[in-house]
Amino acid sequence: MRLIIVLLIVFFGRLTSFSQSTLTADTIEISLDNAEDLFLKNNYSLLAQRYNVDASKALIRQAGLLNNPNLYYENNVYNRYSKKYFPTSLGVPGDASTQGEYVIQYNWLFSIAGKRNKSVKVAKIQADIAQYQFDDLIRTLLLALRSDFYQINYELKSLRLFNEEIKTLSVIVENFETQYQKGNISLRDITRTRALLFSLQNDRLSLANNLIQLQNEFSVLLNNSKSAWYKPFINETEITNKYPLSKIVLSDLISQALASRPDLKAAQAQVTAAEATVNLQKAIGVPDITIQGVADRNGSYIPNYNGLAVSLPIAVFNRNQGNIQSAKSLTEAAKQLLEQKQVSVQNDVFASYQKILETEKLNASLSQNFSSDFNALLLGAQTNFEKKNLSLLEFIDLFESYKQSMIQLNTIKNQRYNAFEELKFNVGKDVFKQ
Repeated sequence: MRLIIVLLIVFFGRLTSFSQSTLTADTIEISLDNAEDLFLKNNYSLLAQRYNVDASKALIRQAGLLNNPNLYYENNVYNRYSKKYFPTSLGVPGDASTQGEYVIQYNWLFSIAGKRNKSVKVAKIQADIAQYQFDDLIRTLLLALRSDFYQINYELKSLRLFNEEIKTLSVIVENFETQYQKGNISLRDITRTRALLFSLQNDRLSLANNLIQLQNEFSVLLNNSKSAWYKPFINETEITNKYPLSKIVLSDLISQALASRPDLKAAQAQVTAAEATVNLQKAIGVPDITIQGVADRNGSYIPNYNGLAVSLPIAVFNRNQGNIQSAKSLTEAAKQLLEQKQVSVQNDVFASYQKILETEKLNASLSQNFSSDFNALLLGAQTNFEKKNLSLLEFIDLFESYKQSMIQLNTIKNQRYNAFEELKFNVGKDVFKQ
C-alpha cells in the first residue's frame, strides 16, 4: 500500500505542473492580431477575390467609352483600258483609259436615350456588388480564423492535460505490473488502471487528430506552406474584459446588422442593379443613329462626289420587349431575395444574442477559483487516501472527474469566445470595439 501511495503522490505532482514539452521545435507562438495581419496579407482566396473587384471596376471605364468610328476604303484593282493597277486619277471625262475610281466611307454609330450613362451605372453597381462580396469573404474567413485560433488554444491545453495524465499513469501501470507479478496488487486494481490508461490514450488520439486538422486549416488560412505547430497567445483577462455584455442591446444589434452586413448590402445592390438593367434595356430598345460620310471619285453623276447620310433603324417589330420583360422579372426576384435576406439577418443576430446570454449564464455560474478548487479537492483526496479513507479506485475516479471538468472548462471558454465572434460575424462589425 505504501508503494501505491508513493506512486500516486508522484502522479499528482506531475499533474499539477503541466509541462510545455509537448510543443515541438517548430512551434510558432502567435497572437490573434498577428494571425489576422498575416491572413489579410497572404490568403490566396482574398488575393483572387481582390482581382475580381479590380476587374469589375475596370468594366466601369469600358462601359463609358464611345463607339469607335468605322473607315471604309474601296479602289478598283485593275483598269484594263489603261492597263494600270489601282488607278485613282480623275482623268478625262468619258475616257475610261485615263480614269480610276475609289470610294471612301466614314461611319460612326451614336448611342442615344442615355445608353452609355445607363451602362456605366449598371457597371458601377456590379463593381459595388463585387466589393461587398469581397468584404463578405473577409468576414467569413476571419470567423473561421478566429474560431480555429481559440479552439487550437484550448485543445492544446487539453492535450497537455492528456499527455501528463498518460505519462504519469503509464509509470503507475508499469509499476503495478511489477507488483502484480509479485502478488502485491490485485487483478481488479491492475485491470482498472489499464482500462483508465487505454481510455486516456484513445481520448488523446481523437483530440490530437482533431488538433492536427485545425492546425492544417489554420496554416492554410495564413498561407503557410511550411510545417508548423501554432501556439496561440491569449491574454484571457484582457479578452474577457473586451466583451462587456452590458454594452449591447438586441434592437441596436439588429439595426447595425441591417446597415452593416456586406451580404445584405450585396442583396440590396442586386435590386438596384436589376432596376438599372430595366432602364438600360428600355434604352437599348430605342434605335441608335449612324452618321455616314462618303467620298466617291468617278462613281457618281459627278466626278468627285461627297455625300452625307444618316441611318436610323425603324423599331417596328423588335423593340427589345423580351429583354425588358426579363429584366423586370429579375428585378422582382431580386426584391424577394432581399426580403428573405433581411429576415435571415435579423434571425441570425437574434440567435447569436440568445446564445451569448446562455453562454454567459453558464460562465457566471462557474466559480472564479474553479481550477484551484479542484486542485484542493485532489489534495484532500490524497490526504484521505493516505489515511486509508479512500480506496485506489475512489481516488482514480476523483482524478477522472478532475480531467473531465478541466476539459469541459476549456470547452466552455472556447464556446464563450466563439459566441461573441459569431455575434460580430452576424452583425457584420465589431460591436465591442471602442
